[in-house]
Amino acid sequence: MLYEFIRKNILLSEGHGIDHTLIICFSALISIGFIMITSATLDHAYETRGNSFYFIIKHSIYLILGIFLSIIVSRVKLNLYHDYSKIFLFLALLISLCVFIPGLGKEVNGARRWLDLGFITIQVSEVSRLFIMFWVCSFICRADINKIFNKCLIMIIILSIIILLQRDFGSTVLLISTFFSLMLVAGLNLKKLLSYLLLSIIVAVPLVIYQPYRLKRVISFLNPWEDPSGGGYQLIASLLAFGKGGIFGLGLGSSVQKLNYLPESYNDFIFALMAEELGLLFTLIIIILFATIFFRIIRLANNSSDNNLRFASYLCFTIGFFITFQALIHILVNIGLAPTKGMGLPFISYGGTNLLMMFIFVGILIRIQIENRQKISQAVQREYL
Repeated sequence: MLYEFIRKNILLSEGHGIDHTLIICFSALISIGFIMITSATLDHAYETRGNSFYFIIKHSIYLILGIFLSIIVSRVKLNLYHDYSKIFLFLALLISLCVFIPGLGKEVNGARRWLDLGFITIQVSEVSRLFIMFWVCSFICRADINKIFNKCLIMIIILSIIILLQRDFGSTVLLISTFFSLMLVAGLNLKKLLSYLLLSIIVAVPLVIYQPYRLKRVISFLNPWEDPSGGGYQLIASLLAFGKGGIFGLGLGSSVQKLNYLPESYNDFIFALMAEELGLLFTLIIIILFATIFFRIIRLANNSSDNNLRFASYLCFTIGFFITFQALIHILVNIGLAPTKGMGLPFISYGGTNLLMMFIFVGILIRIQIENRQKISQAVQREYL
């Protein structure tokens, strides 16, 4: 029985057809991330852990795990996610609730977002976002989007509430943004989409006001100089990093702000660190890389749709939106155009769970490319038979 399950859902031999431009862009971001994390953490790791290479070693382990994970995921048929989408929906809700179980959930700075499994700590919202979107992509393939939208929205709202209870507003914004973008692509009535989107914004306002720390972040975002040593400190430190770096930067490893002035310079503010050390021109290269990734993924999604692979197409759009919106939020926070929130830059920032999820995205994208090539090959074979 187990053999049949593996044989049905996992291919042991694959064709080619990989988008090398995508792989090059992913590899470039990962390499840049490794270099910047090394630059940002050497002094910090020595001061806090007594080992200059502490964060580098952990990041390297996640990189190796991620590579193996992407290889495994690339060999899993997309039908697995499609056929078992209800199980993924159940798992998305289950693991999100597990963080509230004493001894299993881990609390850091008042936020309860992590599952402590002993050998690894997982930020559950990273995983649950993808799992619920497996279900959404599968569900909208089965019926008219305008008829089933409300059911999809209800499940997204339920998960969003759970994530908000974990004090992870950034993940909630990312999930809802990706969901509504996918609905637009799937053909949801524009008037209906805009009305629900407006309602979401209206609901978000009291959620911000209700939590004092969120309200403080918004006030600090609007005028960081009002509280330069408190709520506005991170944003001011980030803007100073951009100012010091100028067009060409101070040089790799020469950052001043990372020396206990810019908090989370290896994670939430790594874009500002790159601006300080490598300059504004280099940050433009980073933006170009992300833009290239987005458009290549959209191209793959359209090709999947042309090949009648609807689930693959929707899943492709979902991954493209996840990566792009996360990068956009991170950059906007770093340059002072969005309130501060804990969200890393995809493929670059330090953070095990997010990095592993990015490698899973890469694996799924490779799988989608393989199945597109197989679909084309089958069509050609039928034509000549």
